[in-house]
Amino acid sequence: MKMLSELLNPVRMKVIQVISEKGSATPKEIIEAVPGIPVASLYRHIKKLLEIGVLEIVSETPIRGTVEKTYKVRLEPFKAIEELVSSGDRNAHYDLFYTFAMSMIVDFSRYISTPSYDMAKDRVGFRSYPITMTDEVCDNFLQDFSELLLKYLNTSEKSDGRLRKFSFALLPGDETE
Repeated sequence: MKMLSELLNPVRMKVIQVISEKGSATPKEIIEAVPGIPVASLYRHIKKLLEIGVLEIVSETPIRGTVEKTYKVRLEPFKAIEELVSSGDRNAHYDLFYTFAMSMIVDFSRYISTPSYDMAKDRVGFRSYPITMTDEVCDNFLQDFSELLLKYLNTSEKSDGRLRKFSFALLPGDETE
């Protein structure tokens, strides 16, 4: 479970995604794919992913007095999360959701502690919409939603954009609401 909680960090998830898509990548390639991550922060995230065994170093190339490392994904963390979700283990499910919710609280706390935070200007929002749907309509909604997300996950505006974290949870509601 420790590994899973470490993976729920949005920057680490993006690093894993970039390396998975490329097969292997250097920190320079990761920064190019995900601009806006401070270099020192990227190296801390890579170090953590190495510590928990998600990444491994596949090559080291001397460049102007330093060594450029190339990383690859050692194990598929998203597959581990999928296996946990399908395990039927209530405690593991609770821990996973708790970690997800707490990561949002930590991110929001970090955001509002910045001196110049402005929710309207930064386009920060959170809502809860009670929607009555059949299972079939819910499946269609999730398919449409996935297609919409993919459209924006693969955008070419990354160099001009700002890293944003989009999180959501779909839960059955209390029918008395």
